[in-house]
Amino acid sequence: AQDLGRVLLNLINNAFYAVHQKKNEQPGNGYEPAVSVSTKKSGEMVEIRVSDNGTGIPESVASKIFQPFFTTKPSGQG
Repeated sequence: AQDLGRVLLNLINNAFYAVHQKKNEQPGNGYEPAVSVSTKKSGEMVEIRVSDNGTGIPESVASKIFQPFFTTKPSGQG
């Protein structure tokens, strides 16, 4: 349960970081940051989706997103 909590917290924190970065990179162009979390239950399974309209996750790190302490943020950024 703790590992799942860490994964979700990291996903959401990374989403907020990504939209913040994109907002700073494109000031004044009408960009509106958005982060959403949705759930869906199907039988005994639950699907959790975290999405944002930020800078995105490079394919080179996509396979690491479910590691408990993984972050796309640079060192010293939280």
